[in-house]
Parts: sequence; structure tokens; C-alpha cells
Amino acid sequence: MSTPGSPQRGHADDDRRAGPAPVRDLDWSPERGRELADAFVALWTQLLAELPKLPVSRGEAQPVVEDAVALPVPDEPLALEELVEHLREVIAHGTHIGHPRFLAYICGSGTVPGAAGELLAAGAVQNAGGWMIAPAAHEVERVVVQWLASELGLPPSAGGVFVTGGAIGNLVGLKLARDQKAGSNVREDGLAGTNLTMYASEEAHDTIGRAADILGLGAAAVRKIPADDVLRMRVDALEARITDDLGAGARPIAVVGTAGTTGTGSIDPLPELAAVCERFGLWFHVDAAYGGPAVLADDLRPLLAGIEHADSVTVDAHKWLYAAAPAGCILAREERHLAESFAVDASYLYEDKERTARGVHAAGISPTFSRGFDVLKVWVALLAHGRSAFARRIAHDAALARYLGEQVEARPDFELAAPVSLSICCFRYRPPDLPHDETVATYVDRLNERLLTELQLDGRVLPSNAVVHGRFALRACITNIRTEAEDLDALLDIAAELGERLDDVLRPELASDAS
Repeated sequence: MSTPGSPQRGHADDDRRAGPAPVRDLDWSPERGRELADAFVALWTQLLAELPKLPVSRGEAQPVVEDAVALPVPDEPLALEELVEHLREVIAHGTHIGHPRFLAYICGSGTVPGAAGELLAAGAVQNAGGWMIAPAAHEVERVVVQWLASELGLPPSAGGVFVTGGAIGNLVGLKLARDQKAGSNVREDGLAGTNLTMYASEEAHDTIGRAADILGLGAAAVRKIPADDVLRMRVDALEARITDDLGAGARPIAVVGTAGTTGTGSIDPLPELAAVCERFGLWFHVDAAYGGPAVLADDLRPLLAGIEHADSVTVDAHKWLYAAAPAGCILAREERHLAESFAVDASYLYEDKERTARGVHAAGISPTFSRGFDVLKVWVALLAHGRSAFARRIAHDAALARYLGEQVEARPDFELAAPVSLSICCFRYRPPDLPHDETVATYVDRLNERLLTELQLDGRVLPSNAVVHGRFALRACITNIRTEAEDLDALLDIAAELGERLDDVLRPELASDAS
């Protein structure tokens, strides 16, 4: 008995046609899939168990890593044991972003439920570009997008889409600004004669200039506005530059506020920027790729006041929601603006929505067509942990950064380089017998540059750097579910240990140069 829609088979062997013999090489049985998955899960859980005892990084040069992991593609399959052993080497020669002492960049440490969600997302083979071929994926994404928009204070009319990260999120946000504020149909007619300008702090992420480049405005169209002493955009300088550009015949279209700069975590004065945008009729985009999730923590939420006035917001779940990359998100105050910027009319996408009642295709509100089910790892983690657990951990990360700042100030061999903001602390190693004046400032820069390299090669802790008011600083960013106070104590102890050794070598060179 056939089911509706199933192909009808012939009633006699004579009716059958001889087709190509089946090829099953790639079509593994569920039992074989389970065997492989069990081996991979064992490898993963072993990593979780051993992670605190491992170095964050081996500090290896490229040829060493290449020699260890660059296995040629074989003509015949590897045995399971051989495959697992090779992957063990791949993991061993990587940088362990989930390690409690990974403090370098704004990378989520990953969550256990999220990793399991990734397996399901890949196994279910969802292409989240079209609603028809991934209806559940689209609806899960819609729920997460609406939750993020609500947490940020955006209205019910808001919508959004998951993208690879902040670079694409900012690109989409500024494309919305271009399309809504250019004063012409730039999607059809291009930018000839428009002379569009945008405004961002000198501390804003480099992806803002890159977005202007990709959009055809040119990176110089982004006017870099000076920052104040605490590294926030100066509103007076912004207003003056907009006025000057208007007088010169330019067409200002957008202001970009940053909620958590990459270098120091500073937050631009968002309410004041929103007021400037309203006064001049400009699009207000907020790059909250890092700082956005701070709204979940009661003590941090006031720092992001004003973000609710944004026309578009970038938020990366693979930063301070701890997801593994990619899991970026772009939110628009009015969902319809996404469709106005990305709608397409492809002949091969015919559907009768009146009969099917299907939802909105993500391909029509984003720059990509084929997309993975990236949101599932975020959704699974939110369901498995609950909002309150994320709120507590985010608040704890910020408290740890403040703790690190206090320890820096309490030690004679370190100094703060910038106020602690969100979960970032920037500091410098400074031998206590050095005079506190500008005569040795260049030496301290050089010493900390070398110290950063030695810390990263050493691998016991892994910070990064920031340049604050022109001075080189070490930088610790805590977006890690495993980092605790003892890891930050270790950071300072190891930095002092290596810094003292370097100072013994480099100080004589300073004296020699002075003479």
C-alpha cells in the first residue's frame, strides 16, 4: 500500500528498468554513525576533564603545527582509531579558547549544551536560508531574535537574523542606514553623487570602516570622532563634525555607537548619541557585539541605557553569551527594513504563500542564502541553563575584571592602563624601581610588547593587548564560563615572573641608549 505522494512501483519485474547499482560508500548506517559519535564524544569529554591542566596554547610556530596536523587526504578511508588519534593531535595543537586562562580576545568559551546542539544541528542538516526547507530552524531563530530584541528594549516591531559575527552584523546595520537614509534608490541606482558620510568613535571597531568600503562609500566616509579621557565618543566633537559636513555639501546618514569597545570595553554615551541622531535625522546603529548581553545582569544593565533607541544593533552570542562561533546577530528596530534592503525575486523560489502559510525566508532579510542552523547551540544553552544562570555569570565576569583591577593597583609592579569596564581590564607591567615620568614611557611600552609575546609563547595564560592613549598595555578579557579569581592571580604572577626576567635583559639596553 502506497502513501500519498509516494512513487508508484511497477506490478511486475518486467516493468522495472535496470538503473545504476547503488553506491553506499558515504551513506553510513545509524550503527556506524553511533560508533563514530561515541568516539568523538569520548575525545571531547576527555578534553573537558583535562582542560584546566593543559597549557592554553603551546606557542608553536606555523611549520610545527602544519607538520602535526596537515594530513593529506587519503584515497581510502582511515580506520576509526587512526582518525580519532589524528583528531586528538589537532585538538592538542590548537589554542584552547575554553581554557579558564584564555583571556585574550572576546571569544565565548562554549557551553556543554551548546556543543551538543551543534551536533544535532549538523546531523539534522538544516539549511536555514529558506523557510520551507528549515521551518523549525526559522522559528527557533525568530524566538531567540525576539528575546534578544526584548532584552535590549527594542519594540515588538523589531526583527533580526543570525549572521557569522560582528563584521557582518555591522555591515548589515550600515546597509540598512544607507538604504533608508541615502535619499535615493541606491539598491538600483548606486551611489553616484550621494556623498554619504557616517560617524563613529576613534575607538570603534575596524569593521565599521570595512563596512563602508564594502558598501561603496569608501572607508574615509566614516568620520572618526575623538574620544574623551575614558575613551567614549565626544558628543560635542560629533555635532561639530556633522555640522561641518553638512556645510560642505555632504549627506550624513548614520552614527555608530559602541557598547563595549574591543580594546577597553568602554561604552559610548548612547542616550546623547540617540538625541543627536534624532535632531539630524540620522540612523543610529549600536555595535553591541561584545557588550549587548550585559543587559541581562541587573548591575550592568544601566550602563547600556539608550540602546533601546537604536535603529539597528549588533550582538554576538559567541562573545558574552559564551556560544562557540559563529553566532552573531543583527537586530533592526523595524523588521521591514531588513526586507527592504535584502528582498530578492528569484524565479526558482516560487511559492503560493496563501495556500502554504509559510513563514519569511531568512534569505530575504539577510545577505546570505544558504545558512547553517547556528542559532540552535544558543537556544539549547538558554533552555538548558535558563536566563538567570547567564545573568549571574555575566555579572561574575565583570566582578572578576574589577577584582583584577584591584589586584593590579595593590601591587607595586603593575599599573592600570584604563578604567575597568564591563569584563575588560587593561594594565602594564612596570618594575617598581622605574621613575614614574615620561622619560621611561617608551621603555615601558617596549617591555610590555616583549612581555606579551613571552606570555603567549609561554602558554600558561593567554592575554592580548590594547593601545590606550598611545601606550601599549596588556589586556585581559573575561567572557569565559570557567575563569575564576585564581586564574587572574596566576596571570599577574606569571606576568611578573616573565617581566622581571625581561627587565633584567632589556634594562641595560635602556641605560646604554641613554648614555
